[in-house]
Amino acid sequence: MRILLTNDDGIDAPGLRALYEGLRGLGEISVSAPDRQYSAASHSISIHRPFKVRRGAWRDVPNSFAVSSSPADCVRLAVLKLLPAPPDLVVSGINQGANYGTLVLYSGTVAAAAEGVILGIPAMAVSVASHTFQDFRAAASAAARLAVQIRERGLPEGTLLNLSVPPLPPDKIRGTVLAHQGKFRHIDDLEPHAELKDHYGYVVDSPSHPETEHPDSDVERVRTGFIAVTPIHLDLTDRVHWDRFKDWPWETPP
Repeated sequence: MRILLTNDDGIDAPGLRALYEGLRGLGEISVSAPDRQYSAASHSISIHRPFKVRRGAWRDVPNSFAVSSSPADCVRLAVLKLLPAPPDLVVSGINQGANYGTLVLYSGTVAAAAEGVILGIPAMAVSVASHTFQDFRAAASAAARLAVQIRERGLPEGTLLNLSVPPLPPDKIRGTVLAHQGKFRHIDDLEPHAELKDHYGYVVDSPSHPETEHPDSDVERVRTGFIAVTPIHLDLTDRVHWDRFKDWPWETPP
């Protein structure tokens, strides 16, 4: 099994190395990750500037690349130009910080996995819901188990798995469950810069909106000590409410 690892925390992030250690027994591992912190890049790509590749970024991994661009570019470049053969699986993470609820829309971690899906490769994203917790054992173990399941069962076309892990040691994890996307969102997460006039910055771990989460949502499952696995499809069409728009005056001339 050929596995491509990536992330949005950068090539030197401890979560990426922990993911490598957790998956290295499953096959041939390659790494392509940003050369610096690239969190919250979403699915951005560098179409207006060239980007650089540093080969051999990890001495112990021949096919390892540090790329001066976004997580999505890291995956696309590796698959189309750098690797001798396409991977069988793309795994993005282990991210420090939650990527559940509406945060999946901002996440460079999830976007990197999505880029794999766009290229026709099964993919998953892995995140620990804390910016400071650095015990990645549970996340790495869960990722390895899911990688085996993906190898044996495959994934539907256009679908990735988003793995959200609570910041707990393995013996405190209550289990792994299937969960739908929750409603989590931040409120008032911008503050004036302390030294630069007319500049603002985002606040990490800012207050979240006090919405009641469904007990089967990824947000609530993680809060109650479970690893949440959420299938995410790249088709964003709102099929549930499709019929509500059918009687709009679509034939009206502009």
